[in-house]
Parts: sequence; C-alpha cells; structure tokens
Amino acid sequence: MLGLLFISSTPAQEQKQVNIDSLTLNNNSHQQNVDSRYSVFGPPQPANWKFQLSHTNNDNEGATSFNFYRKDQRDKTIYFSILNNGLDNTYQYRVQQVSGGIILFPINDDDRYQFDVGGTFDKIKDESLNNYTLFSRFTYRPNRELWLRAGFEYYDGYELNQGSNPYFNSTLSSYYLAAKYKLGFISPLGLIGGGKADEKINNRFGGGLLLEGPFETYAFGGYIKSSDELENTRTLAIGRWAPFRPDGFPSTFFVWKHRSDYDFQLGGIFFGGRNRFVQPAAVGMLTGMFVSSITLRVNSLLRQRKLMMITDDYENSDYSIFYVHLNQEITSTNNVGFTVLQFFKLFTDTKFWIFNEPLVGIFYSEETNPLFDYQAFSLVDKKENYISYQLGTKIIDNFLIEAIHTPSRQEFTFAVSYLLK
Repeated sequence: MLGLLFISSTPAQEQKQVNIDSLTLNNNSHQQNVDSRYSVFGPPQPANWKFQLSHTNNDNEGATSFNFYRKDQRDKTIYFSILNNGLDNTYQYRVQQVSGGIILFPINDDDRYQFDVGGTFDKIKDESLNNYTLFSRFTYRPNRELWLRAGFEYYDGYELNQGSNPYFNSTLSSYYLAAKYKLGFISPLGLIGGGKADEKINNRFGGGLLLEGPFETYAFGGYIKSSDELENTRTLAIGRWAPFRPDGFPSTFFVWKHRSDYDFQLGGIFFGGRNRFVQPAAVGMLTGMFVSSITLRVNSLLRQRKLMMITDDYENSDYSIFYVHLNQEITSTNNVGFTVLQFFKLFTDTKFWIFNEPLVGIFYSEETNPLFDYQAFSLVDKKENYISYQLGTKIIDNFLIEAIHTPSRQEFTFAVSYLLK
C-alpha cells in the first residue's frame, strides 16, 4: 500500500560546478540544437547504470529485491526489478514479482517520437495465483508548443475477498488520448479516455490549464468528469521551478488530487547549489499526475520508473523536503491512508578518504488502518506514528551504501548499489 516517495574522483567544489554546468547544458541544449532528433532532451550524453541489491526486514518478515536502470539525457530508458516479498503489508499478500520497462524512440532515434512499454508479473506465494499488468504509451512532440500522448494499460489478477474464497479475479483496462498546447504563458490541456473494471465500463473526459507566472512560478487546475461519479477528479497545483542557471532561491511544488472518497497531496521543496527541479521536470510531473487520474493505479510505479526499494529522489537537490498524504474512504465511517514528511541533506561538497557525498535523511510517518473491534463488533480506525532515519554514502565513486531504520517498528532496510558510468 505504501509506495512512498523518498527520491567522483575530482575535488568536491569542482564536482559541484560540473553538476551545475551539465544541468544547464543538458536542459538548455534543445534551444541551440542543430539536430532536430535531439530537440527535446538535448544531444546524446553517456549513459549511467545503477544496480541495486536490497533487503528489508520487519518483525521477522522480509523482502529482497534486485534492481537496475539505465539513465541518460532522456532519463531512465531501461528499468528492471526482481522482488521476493515476504511482507504481508505489500499488495495485501506475499508475492514473487518481476517488473520492468523500456523507453524507445523508434523513428530514427528522434526525441519527438517516444514509446514507453512495461509490465509486471507476480505470483501469490500462498495460493500460486498469478497477476499480470501491462503499461504502454506513445508520446509525440512535434515542436516546443504541442504535446500529444496516447496510452493503454491492462491488469488481470486477484484481490482479497471477504467471503469463503480468500481471492477473487479482477480484470481492469484503461485507454486515453491527451494533448497540451502552449500559448505564451498559458498551456491548455485536454484528455479523453475510458476503461473497464470487469464488466463495468467507465468513460472519462476532462481538461486543465497551466499558468506560468513571474519568477518561474506556476499554477495548474484541472477537472476530469467520469461516467462513474465516484471517479470525478479535481487536480490543483502551485509552485516554482528552478531556472537553468541557479539563482539561489528554492524551487517547490504542491499538488492536490481530490475525489469524493479520496484525497491525495504531494509536495516538495528543493534548495541549495544543486537544484534540478527545472521547468521540463515540473511540467512533466504536473502533466503526468493529471493524466494518471484515468490510468490504472497498480501501474503507478512503472509509469514513474520507481522500482527500487530505496529510491534516489534526493539526488536532485542539496536539501530536499517531501510531503505525501493519502486518505481513502472504505466505509462511511472508516478510512485508510498515510502521511509522510521527509527531509534529506546531500553533502555534495564532502569527501573523506574513500567516502563522498554522504546522505542524511529523517522521516515522520503516520498510518491509518481499519481494525476490527470485537467489543464494539465494528471497524475502528487505528493510527500509528513513527520516525525513520536514512544514512548513505558513496564509496570510491562506484558504490553506494544506504540504510533506513525505523526503531519503533524494528524495521530495517539495507541496499548496496553499483554505479557504472
């Protein structure tokens, strides 16, 4: 249930300058790019690979995973995960899982024609039942003003059942077409799509408007109308993206998605010498979150390319603060959800012996889960608060060691990564 958002050999000061200059060149390069094939993400850059082996342990239950991804100027273009999950609180059952995806540019390696495809296969350990998901979308960017996307997603698997049979089969599908066009400081966005939950068909359409203000500020508002009124969704966002050349001011975002039985909030603040929350990243995040309202929630991690047990979102800034809140109504009087506040400090200027770029993180979490009260013979909301700590460091530039510890829950997660450039 909890898919949380977390995220050299040269002297440190020189490395900091390289990061800033490369960010400026990479994101600004489309403005002076001669080759139109690289008009969106800039000219080709050497790819970075990350391989991660991780394990988490909670109350004598554990989960182990192996992950890797390939990342270049186009972001993560290959990502893969193998998970052996023995925790009962993930997907409500224990699974053996394989997930992965790839981003292709099938027409002459041109940025303007992007095809994403991925999927997940998992087997429920206790029942030997299988679940399948498919995620696909095609994005077309003919110029800097126009953006078009078409997508299709599918799920066939099993969910928990309250009857004599502990599981029941469910089949979900979703398809959509979205478009955005930039007109000066405003960018209208529209989408239309549909889906099917078993035999129930749900058609949806909606629109939104992105406004660009002074000093790199922005605001967004959108609404999606559904044939199922419970799926009607409002999306509001406000924030500031960082300029390509850092100006010393923080960047920030706050997104609120609301349905009659569902509330989701996501926020972040980034500041320091390294700040990668620039305009393309901010616009891509807003567009993706709005369109995701008509996609399958089970594929959210695939769409975000976040399959690692310990993510690296903190790498985008020297100081990062994240806020996540989810509240889902399950009955008229009961809810399930969580609230998380995370703070990261990445010491980009620090190097000692074989260690460099150490990381410190502290998180506050609050969970709400329904619990059956036998005395009242009804469900009651149980709240739990806890604090977690994260530490990490690079070793000889090619290895990354990270650990997250939650003392009150006796939960510990450890990950070792190999970085290949």
